[in-house]
This record gives sequence, structure tokens and C-alpha cells, in this order.
Amino acid sequence: MRTLGMVVAATAVLLAGNAYGQSAKFAATYDRDPVMVSATIDGSTGPASDGPNMVAEMELAKIHVAQWKEVLVGVSGQVQLMTFTQAKGKNNAGESKSIAEGAVGLEIMVALEGTNDPCTNGVSAHPGKITFASRRQELTVDVSLDVVGSIPDVCDAACIADNLDIDGDVTVALGLDTTAAHHFNFVADDLDEGWYVVVACYDLTALAEVSGLDIDADTAANSKVVLGPRIVTVQEVQATNGGIIDETGGS
Repeated sequence: MRTLGMVVAATAVLLAGNAYGQSAKFAATYDRDPVMVSATIDGSTGPASDGPNMVAEMELAKIHVAQWKEVLVGVSGQVQLMTFTQAKGKNNAGESKSIAEGAVGLEIMVALEGTNDPCTNGVSAHPGKITFASRRQELTVDVSLDVVGSIPDVCDAACIADNLDIDGDVTVALGLDTTAAHHFNFVADDLDEGWYVVVACYDLTALAEVSGLDIDADTAANSKVVLGPRIVTVQEVQATNGGIIDETGGS
């Protein structure tokens, strides 16, 4: 993964008191501070891109697990995606294109307490890394116009060019701004007895790109991704892969 403009912001909120007794079966952590990444570019210097720009965010909870048990991890969060694309097309100048892309990836990592950098050294919970939210917006303009009309009977090459030439351009823009709450469940299985840190590892990515043979500053793209309020809940459970657990605990 390319890490242009990497920023890491870690927030660890640990439960205290009775929740950390040997009977602890549930843990949770939450954060309301927004995390944001953006990218912006225009065609003033020709085809170019900004990004992918990335930001990493970590939310950590802690739980005691009995021998050969599983943990069910639920992650809920609010994501705002803002994308803007504008393309300017000139007659018979070929395609002018702008792209804005934003995404939030999410992976749950489980590691024994004291593990250094659990987002790297932990074990990934099933089903692995997912796309929590994303949008790719692409806008293309290709202007090809012909003049339908008459040419004077007496007309040289310059006269013909004057009568057939089209002066001007077409500019098209599209902007989207959406905010939604998302949720996903993960399972870490067959854990040994002990204290574990359960970490929600987010990565935010923003990309802006413009291309074309004859573009200028009016062909532009902008993308912004904001991870808003989020919460991680962890619960000790008994789980099976593709099976059903009966009320006696067998499968």
C-alpha cells in the first residue's frame, strides 16, 4: 500500500473497574473526534494527480477471554464522503477527464495484551479487511461538433475555416456530499485464555486525478473523507464456521 502523506492518530479508551474482573465478557470503546483526509488537483499544469493520500486511525478495547473461546466484534461508525469532479471539453480536443475517490477500509486485529503495534502484529479477525465505505466518481467530457450550413460560392481555405470553425468549450461539473452510518461484525476464533486487545484499524484514502490532451485549471477534482463518531463493542461468544450451535453448547 502506498503511504503518501501518512498520519497516524491513535486513541485508546480502556474500560476500568469491575469490567476488568475475571468474569468480564463485554468491552467497548468509542470516540467522537473526527478524522479526515483529502485530495485536490486541477489541470493547470496538465495531467496530474493528488494521492492516494492516507490517514490511519486506531480504536482499542480490552477483554479477558476463556480458553478456546471466540470474540464477536461489532464496529459502528459514521462516514462522510465528499467528491467533486469538473471537466472542460474543447471541440475536437479529445477527452477531458476528472476522477475523485474516497474510501474507508477496516480491519479488526486481535493480540495478547502488551503486543507492540497490534494493527501490524495482531491476528486478523474474520472475514479480514473490508471496505467500510467508498465512492469513486469519474466525469468525462468529449466535445465533437460539426457545423451544418452553407459555404459561399467564392471561398478560399481561410474562408472555409472561418465558416466551419467552432469557438468555445463545454464545462460539466458534479458534486456529491453524503453522510451515512455503517456497521459490520467480525469474529476471532479459538483464542487461548488471557487478556486481549481488540483493535479497529481504519485507513482513510482520498484520491484526485485529472487527465486529457488539452486541459486547464477548469478540469479539476476534489475528494474528502471524514470518519465521524464510532464505537467498537467486544463480546465473548461461542461460534461455529457454517454450523448451528444448539442450546446445550454443542454444534
